[in-house]
Formats: sequence, structure tokens, C-alpha cells
Amino acid sequence: MLLLTGLVLVVTGARDFAYAARLAGTPGTFQVLYGNRGYGNGRSSGSFHMVWHGTFTSADERVRDGRAVLQDEADGHRLTGRIPVTRAGAGTYYTARPNYALGWLSLGLAGGGLVATALPLLLFGRASRRPDRPGPRWFGTAPRVVWCCAVASGAAALVAAVVA
Repeated sequence: MLLLTGLVLVVTGARDFAYAARLAGTPGTFQVLYGNRGYGNGRSSGSFHMVWHGTFTSADERVRDGRAVLQDEADGHRLTGRIPVTRAGAGTYYTARPNYALGWLSLGLAGGGLVATALPLLLFGRASRRPDRPGPRWFGTAPRVVWCCAVASGAAALVAAVVA
């Protein structure tokens, strides 16, 4: 279960990091026309979030969407404000800011920590329980290093979210 949860977090974090960092999709800007307060069906189901309606224009101005909708937890966008976004497909937009990218990266690293913790347990769990056959030396070190990276990345994401 630990391995499966870690893999889901790694895949989700990597995919959304690529869009938030503008490494995938179509980069552009979203111009806010108006916003509504929504509940549930967004990325953060079960809580209130903002649904912004506006127009999307790609950076090279070849793609335009006059009926674009951006679901975002932030409600600090001004009307007629321009938000850097990445278009992932028809009607799917990701806010493209460093704090968002860092947040998705920290989720992926936390998933990597779970995977790095689960793999040695699966591979060497039985062998390390026997006193005559201890596990390899890195058995205890690797998960600690990965967890420290995940905690540091999470802390950096929180700082970036507060500052931005």
C-alpha cells in the first residue's frame, strides 16, 4: 500500500509539475473577466475554490480560447488581470507560477520518499529480520535522505506560497 500510494503521488506530482513549470502543454496567459465561488467539483473537492472565467491566449498567439475556465484555490486575482497559465488540453488550464511548480515538486518528492521507503522493505524485509543476514548498509540511510529532501521541499513550497 505504501508503494502504491508513493507511485500515485510521484506520477501526479510529476505531471502537474510539468504543467506548472511550463515544461508541457501550451504556455500562455489567462485574462480574467469574472469569477465565481465554487464548491466541490474542482481539484480540491470538498472545499470552496474560485472558478475564473476569461480568455486564454497562447504565448505565440496562435491559440485563443474565449470561453476558458480556470479553477484555482487562490482568490486574489483581479478582474482583467493576466495570469500565467499552461493549457493542458481543451478546457484544462494550470496556473504556471514558481510556487505552484514547487508545490507539485514537493508532492512528487514526498511520493518518492514513500517509494524509497517501501522498496527496501519489499526487497530486503525478510533478509534483514534474520540476525545472521542483516540488510545492506543503505537500508536505513536512503529513506532518511529522501524524507529530508521531501520535508525541505515541502517547507520551501510553503514559504513560496506565503511570499507569492
